[in-house]
Amino acid sequence: MAKLAYLFPAFPVFHQTFVLWEVMGLHRNGVNPKIYSLRRPSVRQQPEGQRLVRDVTYLPGVVSAPVLRANWRLLRADPRRYLSLYVAVGRAWRTGAKAPHGEVGPKHQPAMLYDRLRGWFNAQPLLYLFKSLWLVPTAVYLAERIEAEGITHVHAHWASYPATVAYVVSIVSGVSFSISAHAYDIYMVQRMLPAKLRAARFVVTCARTNADFLKHLAGTELGRKIIVSYHGVDVGRFAPPPKRDAAACLRIVSCGQLEQYKGMHVLIDACAQLQGRGIPLECRIIGEGLQRRQLERQIERLGLSRTVHLVGSRPQGEVAEFLANADLFVLASEQNGKFGRRDVIANVIVEAMAAGLPVVASHIPGVEELVEHGATGLLVPPNRADKLADAMAVLASNADERARLGQAGRRRILRDFDSSKNVGLLARLLTRSTDDDIERLAAAS
Repeated sequence: MAKLAYLFPAFPVFHQTFVLWEVMGLHRNGVNPKIYSLRRPSVRQQPEGQRLVRDVTYLPGVVSAPVLRANWRLLRADPRRYLSLYVAVGRAWRTGAKAPHGEVGPKHQPAMLYDRLRGWFNAQPLLYLFKSLWLVPTAVYLAERIEAEGITHVHAHWASYPATVAYVVSIVSGVSFSISAHAYDIYMVQRMLPAKLRAARFVVTCARTNADFLKHLAGTELGRKIIVSYHGVDVGRFAPPPKRDAAACLRIVSCGQLEQYKGMHVLIDACAQLQGRGIPLECRIIGEGLQRRQLERQIERLGLSRTVHLVGSRPQGEVAEFLANADLFVLASEQNGKFGRRDVIANVIVEAMAAGLPVVASHIPGVEELVEHGATGLLVPPNRADKLADAMAVLASNADERARLGQAGRRRILRDFDSSKNVGLLARLLTRSTDDDIERLAAAS
């Protein structure tokens, strides 16, 4: 069996539970990758993540003694080879200079100023080149480490900087690498992506929307090694309660970072409209983020202080309890423009459907792969509080319809999003797959 390493930008991260469960699922499948992280995460962790921290190797900084010594050894042994790494990064940087033409799905919404500035900063070509070149010494150090440990394959989570490091590691050591591509790492910054995708042994992504985007960006021939593998969910932890208690009001739950692209401000406006129609409700929004103060002011301005509650970030076990005690899950994701972040298939929707909750979500690429309108949930145009309120009102008055959608959603998750099945497939792909296996899985996904 191949000896495997996982490379993350930061690990574990409190709100990136899907990655945490993937690593734990690999362990259950007998696969124990060596975990490397480019930087340390925040102190707060999911309880399960805290136990994994001791097994993570956090890579030292570029100007640290271990990194400098590793680079000096390679430079002294073969100066031309060492300098060629920077040349390779420069050449790769020239690929993906332009995003693919045309938009997929609904019209984009303008991002908030902060998101636009952050996206603009991250997408600046010369700055991106500088940051990529800055990672070369780290990659040289990591290549030396993995060679010493006998690692034969590196899997990089996120197609941005971790994939850049894996790309350089592969050039230095000849070790193969693969990539998990998610959302912002492919939509906000396309620089270097074609070169990294072509060099990777295979690419795993969490939605067909992403696979189509990558093939459009880097060439349809990549289709033979792009595999769609949904993140999945623990269908035991997120399961319907034996019976949902009746309540005097519609109990709504949403969950996500408090940032514009999650659309919590749209949900709050929709709640105000429902209250104006005389529909009793209680809405709990789980998550933290830069938009919190703005949302607090919006709630107060609309007179919703007793109706809409920002409950902060919660461990996943508590999230499961919120879902078990709710009637409806709503995620009003926006699809922002060039410099905005965006959802693809938000894992919280998968968790809500696994818990047997009816879902109302934005009709955007990715989500439409999961939620079939009228069958497993309701889809509404993004950034339309009126349409969101209409859909919520329909379900508020029809408990039977809520139950029907919730049951159908649960069946959908059991069929395609059971993490035990999906991680088992990923474990086989990472450790025992041939090129023929990869092409077969890519064709079937």
